[in-house]
Amino acid sequence: MFFCFIISLSLFGQRFTVEKLEGNINSEYDEISPVIDVYGKTLYFTRMGYPDFNKTLVEKGEDLSVTMEDYKYKSYLQSVYTEIARRSVYDPEKSDFNQDIWIAESVEDTFDQISHPPYPLNNALPNSVCAITPSANELVIINKFNEDGGMSKGFSIVRKQSDGTWSFPEPIEIEGFYNLGSEVSMMISNDGAVMVLAMQRGDSYGESDLYVSFKKGHRQWSEPKNLGYKVNSTYRESTPFLSDDNRILFFASNRKGPGTGMDLFMIERKDDTWQDWKRPRRFVKPINSPSDDSQPFFNAATGFLYFTSKRDGSSDIFRAKISPPNPPGVLVKGRIFNAKTKKIMSGKVLSGPQSSEYKNLYVSDDGYYEVMVPKGILFSLGANKLGFSGKEETVFFKRSNVYFKPYNLDLYIDPEELIVGEKIKLENIYFAQSKALVLEKSFPALNQLADMFKENEFLRVKISGHTDNQGEEDLLVKLSEDRAKSIKAYLVGKHKIDEDRIETYGYGSSKAVNDNSTDELRKQNRRVEVEILDTSAPSVKLFEEKEE
Repeated sequence: MFFCFIISLSLFGQRFTVEKLEGNINSEYDEISPVIDVYGKTLYFTRMGYPDFNKTLVEKGEDLSVTMEDYKYKSYLQSVYTEIARRSVYDPEKSDFNQDIWIAESVEDTFDQISHPPYPLNNALPNSVCAITPSANELVIINKFNEDGGMSKGFSIVRKQSDGTWSFPEPIEIEGFYNLGSEVSMMISNDGAVMVLAMQRGDSYGESDLYVSFKKGHRQWSEPKNLGYKVNSTYRESTPFLSDDNRILFFASNRKGPGTGMDLFMIERKDDTWQDWKRPRRFVKPINSPSDDSQPFFNAATGFLYFTSKRDGSSDIFRAKISPPNPPGVLVKGRIFNAKTKKIMSGKVLSGPQSSEYKNLYVSDDGYYEVMVPKGILFSLGANKLGFSGKEETVFFKRSNVYFKPYNLDLYIDPEELIVGEKIKLENIYFAQSKALVLEKSFPALNQLADMFKENEFLRVKISGHTDNQGEEDLLVKLSEDRAKSIKAYLVGKHKIDEDRIETYGYGSSKAVNDNSTDELRKQNRRVEVEILDTSAPSVKLFEEKEE
C-alpha cells in the first residue's frame, strides 16, 4: 500500500521541513483543531481566549448578550464557564472555554481569505470543528445545542446552506455515550462509516483513550469500543485521525519517550476487528518537539500533515509535507432533476459504499449537491424527495489514479403515484418545546411537502398533529391541533398553497403508536402525519341544473 509505505519511511530518519502557517491564522492567542477539506483549500480552526468572540448566549429563547448589561452578562458567562469547567473561571474572555470557529480559504495557494462565522456556527459556548462529512456541505462540531438555549456533551452536525449561512446544529446520537473527563475529540472516516473518539470512560487505561464507533443510521452510531492496549496506554491518548483507507491511525499521546509533553504517533491496523494493531510509531523531529505537539490531520491531496504545537509558546498550527500529493477521493457534483418535467428540484442525496445499508445524507435546498467519494470503493448515490422515487447510480474511481477535477453526475427522480388514504409521516419536523411554533430547521421538510402540492395541482390533504401522553388531554389536543395549523400557515403563507387544499386536525395522545413507557417511545408519538384526501380534478358542470 503506497500510502503506508511513504508514511513508514518517515519514521526511519527522513528529514522534514516544518512550517508555521502564515497570515492571520496564528496569533498571540491559542489556535487549535485544524480540519482541512479534502482538496486542501479550506482550513477550519479554533481560536481560544480571543476577546472579540461571538457573544451570543441563548437562554429560554433570549440572547443574553443583547438583553443583559455588559457587566451582568460577563458575570453570568463566568458562572456558565465555571459550571462547565467544574472549577472557578475568573475571566471568561481569556478562558479556554472561549472557543470560536474560524475559516481560512486558499485563493492564492495560501490560506489568505479568513472569516469568523456568526451565530449559529459560533456562540459564547465552546465551538470547534471535529470533521467534515462526505456530504461536502456538512461539518461535525463539538457539543449539542438547544435552540431555546443550553448545551450538553456530545457532537452535532451543521450544514452550509445555499445562501452561505449555516444551519442550527443537529445532534449526533451515539449509543451509551458518556465522558468522564473534560476533554473530548473525534473524527469521521472518509467514507462516513467509522468514527474514532478520544475520551475517558470506565474501561479507559489512562486519562483519555481512543474508541471506535460505527454508523448505524442517519446520525445514529454504535456504542464506542475501546481500541485496546496496543493503541492505548496508561497515559493520555487524544485527537485521532484516520487515513483515507481507514488503515492508518494518527493520534497524540504523552506516553514515555524523549519529549516532555504530547507527541504525534501513527499506528497501522492489521485486520477488521479494530483490536489488532502493529506497534505505534512516534514521528521524528522536527515534527515532534520538546513541547506539546498534538491534533494531527493528514491531507492526502497536498501531502501535508497539519498539527498544533506549543513550540513557540502559545498553541499554533504547523504543517509538514510527509507524502506526495494524491487526493483520497473525488468530488462528485451535480443536480437533482424531476425526470418528468426536467426541472431542477430541491431534495436529498443518499450516498455511501454499495456494501453498506447506512447512507450519508446531503440536503440540497437549491437542487445542487456535492459529495466526496473515496477512491477504491464502489459507491452509490441516489436522489430522494417526498412524493418522488429514483434509482441509484454507482461510481468507482481507481485508487491508483489521481483525480484533480470534480466528476459531474446528475440525478433524476420520478413523481410517485399518490394514493387516496395513504399516510405520510413528516420527518424532521421540530417545534419549540410545548409550543406550536415551527422551528426553522423544519423548513427543508416542509418545503418538500410544498413541492408535492406544486407538482400535483389537485392534491388535497389532511395534516394531523399527535402528542405523547404527558399532560392534560384537552391541552394536548389543542397543542396538536395548533401545530397542524402552524404547518398549514407556513404552506399557505410561504408557498401560496390554497388553504382549501389543506385540512387540519389535532388528536392529542388518542392515536399513539406505542404505550409511551419510555422517552424514546414518547418521542415516536410526537409526530405529524399527512393523509392524502384527493388527487383528482374537481368535477365541472356542463349544464346548469334547474327545477322543473
